[in-house]
Amino acid sequence: MSSIRTRHLVRLAFAGLLLAGTVAHAATPAVLYKTSTCGCCTSYVTYLREQGIEVDAIDQDDLSAIKSQHGSSHMASCHTMRIGGYTVEGHVPVAAIRKLLQEKPAIVGISVPGMPMNSPGMGPEVKGTLKVFELSRDARATPKVFSVE
Repeated sequence: MSSIRTRHLVRLAFAGLLLAGTVAHAATPAVLYKTSTCGCCTSYVTYLREQGIEVDAIDQDDLSAIKSQHGSSHMASCHTMRIGGYTVEGHVPVAAIRKLLQEKPAIVGISVPGMPMNSPGMGPEVKGTLKVFELSRDARATPKVFSVE
């Protein structure tokens, strides 16, 4: 087989792997718990769908039990999402969610606590300024930065 054809086949195989990873992340269903009155949560759901994440939004009157059950009450925001066995708390950028699903770290999940104005669904994003924290199994541990988006 010629070296040109071999390189072409290798490139095609690599492209297929990249596409398969993207499709796998897009096909990972998510469930997002929010209150019915939170407009920024609705904006975040729209953002997720525009980025190819399949999400089912469920309105709840009280999210405290869900946050406690899924280990995010110590780093809380206005909504809690479950995806791929992980908890995603708050207005987390899709890049961080994809990193979480690809790397599969031994953590509960990730969080953007509070409601920062430069996060998806809250206002104009400013790249490189939003800290995404790990949700540790030990809620008393000092939060570690998972990524900066």
